[in-house]
Amino acid sequence: MRRLVLAGVGLIAATASARAGEFKIDDIKAYLFLEKAGKLSDNIIGGPGLTDLPRGGAPNGDSASGVMLDFVFSGDKNSQPKFAVASVDVTLVNRAGHPVVTHKAFANFAFGPDGVTHKALFLENSTCLSVLIEVHAGKSTKDATIAFACN
Repeated sequence: MRRLVLAGVGLIAATASARAGEFKIDDIKAYLFLEKAGKLSDNIIGGPGLTDLPRGGAPNGDSASGVMLDFVFSGDKNSQPKFAVASVDVTLVNRAGHPVVTHKAFANFAFGPDGVTHKALFLENSTCLSVLIEVHAGKSTKDATIAFACN
C-alpha cells in the first residue's frame, strides 16, 4: 500500500512538472516611451542602433528615457498552468563595459483562446546603455539585444 501511495505522489509530481513545460517564449518586443508624444513607439527589436534618445534621438525628434519590454508566451489554449515560471535576465552594459543584471521571474500565466499571453517589464533611464535580454520559459530560450548609445 505504501509503495502505491509513493508511486501516486511521484506520478502527480511528474504530471505537474510536465505541465510546467507546456509553454514557451515566442517573442521579445521592445517599445520606447516617447515622452513628448506620451505613447509607445513601434517595436525596436531588430532595428538599427539608437543614439541620444533622452535628448531628442527618438523617432520624430522625440525624447525617450524608458523602454517597455513585452514578452510573448504561448501555451495550451484557455489554460492556467500552475507550475509555469519564466525567468528573465536583463543586462545593462555601461560605457566602461560594466554589466548590471536585473533578474525577474514571471508566474501566474493565463493563456487565452489563442494560446497566447504577454508579460511586461518597464526599464527606466536605460536608453543610453546596451540592453541584453534573455528569457527562459519551460524548455525554450530566446534572447535579444538593443543597441543604445549616448554621446
